[in-house]
Amino acid sequence: MSRTVGPYNDVATARVEGAYELCEGKDESGRPVQILTLGATSSKDPARRGLLSDTVAWAYATAGPEDAPILVADLEAEQPYVVVLHDPRLRGADRIMDRLLALGPATGPLPVGPAAAAQRAAHQMAAAQRSAAPASPSGPPSPPPASPSAANYAGSPPVVIIAPPKKRSQLVPILVGVGSVVVILALVVGVWILMSGSGGDPGDSTAEPPDSAAVGDVSQAPSDAGDEDQQSDEVPQWDESAPEERVGGTLFEDGARTQTMAYSGWPFAFRVPAGFECTEDGRAAVCTADDGESTITVGWEECAGDCPPEAREAMRESLPYQPLQEMQNGDIGVAERTQVFGRWRGSLSVFAAAEDGVFHAWSTVDVMDFRSEEAWQVFNDVLNQSLAKES
Repeated sequence: MSRTVGPYNDVATARVEGAYELCEGKDESGRPVQILTLGATSSKDPARRGLLSDTVAWAYATAGPEDAPILVADLEAEQPYVVVLHDPRLRGADRIMDRLLALGPATGPLPVGPAAAAQRAAHQMAAAQRSAAPASPSGPPSPPPASPSAANYAGSPPVVIIAPPKKRSQLVPILVGVGSVVVILALVVGVWILMSGSGGDPGDSTAEPPDSAAVGDVSQAPSDAGDEDQQSDEVPQWDESAPEERVGGTLFEDGARTQTMAYSGWPFAFRVPAGFECTEDGRAAVCTADDGESTITVGWEECAGDCPPEAREAMRESLPYQPLQEMQNGDIGVAERTQVFGRWRGSLSVFAAAEDGVFHAWSTVDVMDFRSEEAWQVFNDVLNQSLAKES
C-alpha cells in the first residue's frame, strides 16, 4: 500500500532489516527514489544513529560511476533518513543498507570493537571541525536544487549536509591528553629519583628501566637481554632492522622530520610527520594536523587462536573505504580514495603472526591531498614494523 511521506509520493516499503527500512517512491518532480530510514525506536539509539551517519559518509567517499547519487540526507532529524535516486542501472540505497548490516546486527545493541570505535571517533572529530568537503567533477554528485514548491513545503528535508548526530565536545580528549602527560612525567621523574638514589652503590645493578615511555619517545634498550624482552612487552622498540616493503608511495627518508609513537602494551611502534598531535585511546591513536583537517588513525587488535579467515574478514571489513585490495595471500590489504576534491583517504590492514599470537595492525587516513605521500609513508611504517614482529 503506497502512501505520501513529506514531499515524496507513492511511497511503499520495499525491504525491512531489523532497525532499517528501505522504501521506494517518487519525489516532487516524479523521479523514482529510494528512502532509507531508521525505525521509530531505533532512532532513539545514539549508537545506531552514529552508525548510519558514518555509513552515509562512507557512501559519499566511495561513490563511483556505478553508484546512484545521494539526493538528500537528514541525519539530524528525529527519524534520520537518506534519499537516493532509484535507477536500475546503478547501485542504490541497498548498498548503504548492506554496509550497515555488515557492520553490526540489524537489531539489539551494536558491538563495540577497537577499530569501529576509533573510526567513529575520527570521523566525528573531522566532521565537527569542517563542513562537508566540495565534491570534484568525478566525485559524488551534488544534491539537485529544490523546486519552489519544495521550498514552500514546511516539512521539506534540507539539502545534503552530512554531520554526526551529535557533536561531541573536544574538551574531554584535551583533558585526557593533558592528564596522561602529567602522569607520564610523574612516572619518569619518580624513576629518575630512584635510579639516582641507588647510583652511589657500585654493587647495585638491579635498577629496572621505566615501565612506559612518553608518547613520541622510544625507550633505550637495557644491557641485560632478559630485561630487554620484558621491556619490549611493555613499550615497543623501534625496529631498525624491519623490512622496507611498500604498499604504495615511498618510505620516510633518513633524517625526515618525524615523531616516533610508542605506546605501552602495543606490539609495534610507528612514526608520523612532524606537526601531527596524537592522542592514544586504548588500542588506537588518533593523530591530527592542519587544525583538524587532516587525520591519521593507527590501531591494532588481537586475533584469537589461529586467526581463521572469517575472523580476518570481519576485522578487515570494519575499516572504511571498502573493498581493500589484498596482497600476500590476504595478510595485507590496502585502499585509497580520491573522489572528493582536495582530500586523500585510505585504509591499511596487516595481519602479523608474532610469538604470542596473531595481531591485526590497521591504519586509516583522511587528509588534505598535499599530505598523500606522508600518508603512504605512515602506511609503510605500520606495515614494516608489524612484519618485523613475525616469529
